Amino acid sequence: MAAQDDSDKLVGISGELAALDLEQACRYYRNYLDTFQVDLPMAVSFVNRLLAEDIAAAPPLARRLLEQAIRSALRLAPLDPNVLGLGISSGLAPGADLVLKVLEGTHAEPEVFDTLRKATFKFQGEEIRSICEKVLARHPMAVRYADLLLSLDFYEGRPPSPALARFRCPKVLAPLWHKRLFGHHAAMGDDAGAWPLWEAVKPLADDPFTQVRAAEMFRRAGDLEAALALYDRAIVAEPLQRPLALRRAELAAPFRPDHGLVDRAKVCVYLDSFNKAAILGETLDSLRGCAIGPAPITILLNGCTDDSLTVAGRARELFPQNPVEIISLPTNIGAPAARNWLLAQPATRQHEFVAFLDDDVYLQPDFLAHMLTVAANDRRIANVGCKVVFPGRFPLLQYLYRHVSLTHPEAIRVSLPTPYQQYDIGLYDVIRETRVVMGCQHLLRTASLADAPHFDIRYSPSQIDDTDHDLQLCLAGWKVAYCGTVTCVHRQGSGTSVKSRLNLASQGSIMGNDLKFHYKWLDRIHEMERLDALSLNA
Repeated sequence: MAAQDDSDKLVGISGELAALDLEQACRYYRNYLDTFQVDLPMAVSFVNRLLAEDIAAAPPLARRLLEQAIRSALRLAPLDPNVLGLGISSGLAPGADLVLKVLEGTHAEPEVFDTLRKATFKFQGEEIRSICEKVLARHPMAVRYADLLLSLDFYEGRPPSPALARFRCPKVLAPLWHKRLFGHHAAMGDDAGAWPLWEAVKPLADDPFTQVRAAEMFRRAGDLEAALALYDRAIVAEPLQRPLALRRAELAAPFRPDHGLVDRAKVCVYLDSFNKAAILGETLDSLRGCAIGPAPITILLNGCTDDSLTVAGRARELFPQNPVEIISLPTNIGAPAARNWLLAQPATRQHEFVAFLDDDVYLQPDFLAHMLTVAANDRRIANVGCKVVFPGRFPLLQYLYRHVSLTHPEAIRVSLPTPYQQYDIGLYDVIRETRVVMGCQHLLRTASLADAPHFDIRYSPSQIDDTDHDLQLCLAGWKVAYCGTVTCVHRQGSGTSVKSRLNLASQGSIMGNDLKFHYKWLDRIHEMERLDALSLNA
């Protein structure tokens, strides 16, 4: 593949697939297709796993899924020699031999490129950029360097580098390159860059990735008919990808929140914070712009030593119509215990719902109406979460939803929270049942606390406690819902996302929590096994 900033993900996915037999591996991949539009690391990992089998003797479903994964990889990396070779050997890429020949004929300074392939976008992006731009200045037709540079631009959420304006694409590859450029802009939601390319790309829009990106571009322009037609084509091309059908259904019959619930429902708002005075203030400012009705607000300061107490005190001025309580603890007890402390407040049982918020979020003004409407539609819904994105001009998806992806004596894992490196263009603006949502903004039904009263403090200071709590609810017969019509901008300071750069101590803490999670649930492994995505389709 191109420069492997996705190498960690490839290793993780490959390791999980390697622990499964053929039937289980196919189920794992089908679950992924049910959950997300497939990405390159997942497609490649699944192809590698199945190529370890005797494919000629494999059941029809396995061969069908293998073909789907190869086609997806070819569509996502049309200028990658390794992917093209796979397409040629499988017979699924007519014309790929010519593309490969051109790539070989225009390749420059191969030793330098081999070095770049071992680098990562996350930690060596500027070095990769500098080298690519210099090589392209010396060799304007060096396709692989241009492709690599465009991949880095996409990773960093940038328009194409000015250096690419000097790239002289070989004529035979011009249609592929134009499609590649359109995909770059449209997949980030950069309509200003995508629209000028559309007419040239339109005859080539024969794959579900281009069709979905174009559909959302038309939807943002107000042309719903064109958007639906493109989704229809994408679903025919890729019937296994459930997110496409869900999004098409949402566009055809949009979700309508009941805004009156904000005043009728009994909701309290809980926040906890640790030494983020400035960011806490911005979060409270964001909350002030939201419709929360008469909901009381409680802010727990988790052993703060900065100016957080003063900042929290200003909430009484920001919310003159809402009761505001501030709890200042003398020491940091960690996120799970802080949530438990809040849940132990008398106000919890006096209300039907608790809206939990992290201290580093920007909120959608009508978030509460959306979440309450989802919860009101099914009284067995214990928790409602939302779409979470990183800040930025082109928001990158940070967290959507999860299910249990692996139940093995050596590992019990939940699925990935998002597809790799996908931006928020609207594909996941849907309502669906799931197993786990993110804890930075969620709505908890207090009646469900009879079955899962506490967040497990073994996961202190943070990470996995919200995942564990959602799974407790699911195993007790409750439901968890994802409300993708709400967007939370989360300035995540912890976790293992593509944007985080954790020190070794923090990484060790997260790995330790993964181990605790495994051993906690090992004796209920068969119950956990049923909490997968496919069971949600029953």
